[in-house]
Amino acid sequence: MKIPRPLSRLIDAFQKLPGIGPKTAQRLTYYLLHVPQVELDEFSESLEKLKKETVLCSICRNVSESDPCTICADIHREKNTIMIVEQPLDILAFERTGKYSGVYHVLHGSLNPLDNI
Repeated sequence: MKIPRPLSRLIDAFQKLPGIGPKTAQRLTYYLLHVPQVELDEFSESLEKLKKETVLCSICRNVSESDPCTICADIHREKNTIMIVEQPLDILAFERTGKYSGVYHVLHGSLNPLDNI
């Protein structure tokens, strides 16, 4: 059976995401066929605004809606304590604990001296 082109394109797009293989991409695509159009429009709008309405903080390089981000702008943060994290998601994990009151610096990748990175 030949898959319609719009479905095939979406399957291919999903497969480009990390951790999404061919079967998962197909399941997601066929699932979206049954979602009400209003929800699909909201999903599409969220994707469209993802890059347009976010910036990297000029101080810590965290993803935010404003520059500086809310963490760097918080006057109650300990500015003399800096935690270096690999990804913005790491900040969410530490913030959820509520035990860290310093600031961050986001590398957006890992350091690997053996590969000159």
